[in-house]
Amino acid sequence: MRRRHGEQLESALLAAGWDELVEAGYARLTMESVAVRARTSEAVLYRRWANKDELVLAAMRRHRDDHPIAMPDTGSLRGDLLAYLTAASESLAGFFAIAAAAAISGLSAHTGATPGQIRDRIIGDRLLPRGIYERAHARGEIDLTRLSGTVLEMPFQLMRHDLLLDLAPLRPARIRSIVDELFLPLVQPPSEVKDLTPSREYKPRPKSGDLFRSIRWVRRKRIEEWSRTRDLTFEQAIVLGYLERQPGVIQRDVAEMSHTTPANVSLLLKGLERRGLVERRTEGGRKRVYATEAGLDLVAGLDAVLAEADEMVFAPLGRDERDRLEAMAAKIDAHLPGGS
Repeated sequence: MRRRHGEQLESALLAAGWDELVEAGYARLTMESVAVRARTSEAVLYRRWANKDELVLAAMRRHRDDHPIAMPDTGSLRGDLLAYLTAASESLAGFFAIAAAAAISGLSAHTGATPGQIRDRIIGDRLLPRGIYERAHARGEIDLTRLSGTVLEMPFQLMRHDLLLDLAPLRPARIRSIVDELFLPLVQPPSEVKDLTPSREYKPRPKSGDLFRSIRWVRRKRIEEWSRTRDLTFEQAIVLGYLERQPGVIQRDVAEMSHTTPANVSLLLKGLERRGLVERRTEGGRKRVYATEAGLDLVAGLDAVLAEADEMVFAPLGRDERDRLEAMAAKIDAHLPGGS
């Protein structure tokens, strides 16, 4: 292997540090384990970072810098904020989960910093999209000369709070609430804030997208009710059900199936491992994930719950109508990226 120098070497070391943090967790991460992953010596690490805390913080900052959040330009302050908060929430959910786990596992105690100070060292004010506000000011939507930094930071402070509390992306309704109900009334004159509440006289016909979301919500609520009786979260139940059908998948497959980040999946699998419900085995040089017998026993019956939820949703339809709906859904699925 060619020797690495300078920025190339440092990038490789920090990438190895981040990967080790995600897979092993802060408590089990050591300078030695990072050196092994990076295929170098501990001395190389110690020449750059005095201890694993400094290495972890540097790896977090590098990961953040390597995954910038695109700045939208929709033509309106509201549109820009909705798009930016959605993208930031989805991009940072896994990152915040890893950072929170590290802080809880000892990073705060070892560095003597509070979680807030660690957050500032990793992220600072990088979430504040100054360009969005400057364009809104130029369009006359807001007057930046009359708005304090505290007010301008509010949507992003609320997003960070929710991310740290839930360790999952914010729901669209929550993002709309932050923008429409909390932020815009503070920064725009009353005449500029649009009333987004539908009139009582006009009840728009639900669109197909709304229908699909409603179906998904019904299925999720039923699975959540069933999962609670087994001391599982919705996500844990879905992953165990997937492993029952697809034993021996790699972690990336689980992330793709659950539409979440590898970091979130890593935390989820660790929780299931601690309960003895899944195990990871190294096969052919790759770590593969299996549900244990205890995990399979716990998730037994999930398919029946899904069938029950589907029957609840499609009860108003006759057999012919269901067949036509399935055919249309298959046509849509085939058209989607990655569809069958």
